[in-house]
Amino acid sequence: MLTSLTTFFGLLPILLETSFSAQMLIPMAVSLGFGILFATVITLILIPCLYVILNDLSMFRFRLQPT
Repeated sequence: MLTSLTTFFGLLPILLETSFSAQMLIPMAVSLGFGILFATVITLILIPCLYVILNDLSMFRFRLQPT
């Protein structure tokens, strides 16, 4: 989490740059910065939630099986 946030905040000055010479770097900084944030959210929130949901479904399926 810390590495992702520091990378994003490190790219923030490039994202906010208004000079003409930085216009070629801004799309790269946008894609890199928001890609890192998106991947972090997916990795730290969505994947563990999916594991919990799959575990609950398997427990529910196991409970429904006739003995």
